[in-house]
Amino acid sequence: MVIPEDVLTATQARFEAREVPRAGTEEKIAAAQTPQGSILDVDAPERVELRSRRVLRQPVVMDALKATADTSPVQPGQVREDQVLGDLVLERIIGGSNLLGIAFLELGTAVSRTVGRVIVRDRFQVRSFGTGFMISPRLALTNNHVLPDAQSARFSRLEFNFQNGISGLPLATSQFDLEPDTFFRTDTGLDVTVVAVAAQSRPDGTSPPVPLAGFGFNRTTKEQGKILLGESINIIQHPEGQEKQLALQQNELLDRFDQFLHYHTDTSPGSSGSPLFNNQWEVLGLHHSGVPARNEAGEILTVDGTVWDRTQDELKIRWIANEGVRISSILTWLEKGADGMNEGERALLGEALNPPPPALPQVPAAEQRAKVRTQPAPHQPATVEGGAVSLTIPLHITVRLGAVQAAQGVAQTSADPSHAVPGTGSAVAEEAVAIDPDYSGRKGYDPGFLGTAVPLPVLTAGQRADAAMNRGAAAGQDPAVLNYHHFSLVMQRTRRLALYTAVNVDGQLSQSPKRERDKWYFDPRLDRSEQTGDELYTDNDFDRGHLVRRLDPAWGPADVARAANDDTFHFTNCSPQHKKFNQGASLWAGLEDYLLDTAKAEGLRLTVFTGPVFTARDPDFQGTPIPLAFWKIPVFGRPDGSHSASAYMISQHELVEEILREAFTPATFQVPIRRVSELTGLDFAHLFDWDPMNDQFTPLPKAQEALATPTPARELHTFEDLQL
Repeated sequence: MVIPEDVLTATQARFEAREVPRAGTEEKIAAAQTPQGSILDVDAPERVELRSRRVLRQPVVMDALKATADTSPVQPGQVREDQVLGDLVLERIIGGSNLLGIAFLELGTAVSRTVGRVIVRDRFQVRSFGTGFMISPRLALTNNHVLPDAQSARFSRLEFNFQNGISGLPLATSQFDLEPDTFFRTDTGLDVTVVAVAAQSRPDGTSPPVPLAGFGFNRTTKEQGKILLGESINIIQHPEGQEKQLALQQNELLDRFDQFLHYHTDTSPGSSGSPLFNNQWEVLGLHHSGVPARNEAGEILTVDGTVWDRTQDELKIRWIANEGVRISSILTWLEKGADGMNEGERALLGEALNPPPPALPQVPAAEQRAKVRTQPAPHQPATVEGGAVSLTIPLHITVRLGAVQAAQGVAQTSADPSHAVPGTGSAVAEEAVAIDPDYSGRKGYDPGFLGTAVPLPVLTAGQRADAAMNRGAAAGQDPAVLNYHHFSLVMQRTRRLALYTAVNVDGQLSQSPKRERDKWYFDPRLDRSEQTGDELYTDNDFDRGHLVRRLDPAWGPADVARAANDDTFHFTNCSPQHKKFNQGASLWAGLEDYLLDTAKAEGLRLTVFTGPVFTARDPDFQGTPIPLAFWKIPVFGRPDGSHSASAYMISQHELVEEILREAFTPATFQVPIRRVSELTGLDFAHLFDWDPMNDQFTPLPKAQEALATPTPARELHTFEDLQL
């Protein structure tokens, strides 16, 4: 999610206008970090008093004070021991992490469930990513520049649990549709959007919908005293749309003014819309922008001192500070807009402004005595603005991890707990991928699948000589072709990667087997020296990129669909793809979704050919030449007996050139099928007449051919005018 220029400009102006008070604050913060200093000396005394009252209402602090409180009478002029202890406890909680114990981590874990990845989509594909979080049972908060209008939210989603579990493996995610027709409010000045979220997750065909209520929400307030200048800010975020991450205990509040906060932090692009928390996990504000370093000409600078431009990633920018919108300002803005809302909208808003009380956890009878002993003594609730009453309720979290049995013949791995939903009991572990051991029963790609013959591409003499031969090929079978359930492929021996894959897709019979643990297998029909294994993908930015996507061959009876899904986890079916290429918000992923969704929606059959472009100039990485471009050719069979075919290419060369460079977002191009034949040597002549771009083909100059350049071609920005 690229921060718009007008947002950056406005942030820069506010940052420059606050230079004098910010400099004074930074001097005080530096003094507070000396042995004689105190963080309580940075902010104004009245702010410290507000903060003290708020912190001392927290249960963990009350327990610490109660444990050693002296209840003896206090004589005039005396200072009671528990008062001194209170000052020390407050100093430690605000000024350091000495009392950030297990309760801090448990509460942070619970709060993190309310934060999700915003998947910004149009009707056909993913456009970008941001972060959002729940501020009521049904309303989510993010930035205006993430979701600028109701139309942008209409096809977008909020995804929870996009993160790795304790074993390092991905958790099962849940995607929820956004419902702007139910509630949508946005403001460009504050850069804020509030939108309703569906009450249940989107069905995935393998399990019942998940209730939104299971992920909880944050109770927000306009009360003052949530943070002091110099205190730490914690940020839960999806940087660049990646797995959920936490910026913890190293970010200082530099300035608090009007409607905004300025602070140091290591947020990244895609963190737009992230919640800002204090050490008691109360919402402070909404992250939305940064302040970039600029030269005298006003140009934005990169981390290495060069001039940045918008062809580069925002991670290349040298950021001076970041800016967030104060939650009190957001709540005030929402209150002012209530008069123009209908009854349903006002009811949803009321749940955010006056949230229902949290449900108290059920405590087993055996634990009641211990629970009572550790409860804080009753104390007078604090009265806040508007006559509302704020009560802090302790949170108790229990995590139970059960043993996981390995599938027969599959190495046992530790399991991630699935996301917890109230009332569901302990977590259920996923089964591991289990490969069908009978390779002789795999029929592979069916050339007559579409009702008209669509044969495999013809290899050149050189490609056939370099093909890895199937040791178990039956009589009459082409030994260069490896058959799997519903797909086939040809391996190039010297590259140890697939030359191409071919898969049959049945939209009417398509299934969505539960995503399994990503365990990959060597194909026993080839020597291991002819296959690229895990050694290439360890401790770097390369993913095991599926060539045949796991869902494409997953159709037919449940056992067949699962076997075909599992077959895609052979090393023969993966190719090294940079993580941003494989996972990023590119049209390539949207194209794959679109093709499968179209086949399902129209009940069509589809054949898809996919592969890399191999050239002599491919860069070497750990002894393996890395392909810089990939192609895909979908062929549809229509109910009227007609057929259509088209070709698409995408390059990763700027990502691979410098493996740690992340300044490039891939683009997908539609090209004539003849172009794929030209660049790969594979003969697809039988498809040329079905290609609407066939008459636009012109041979490439040799220099472009050597670099696997997809142009001249049509860069895809939408699928609405896709030429199929």
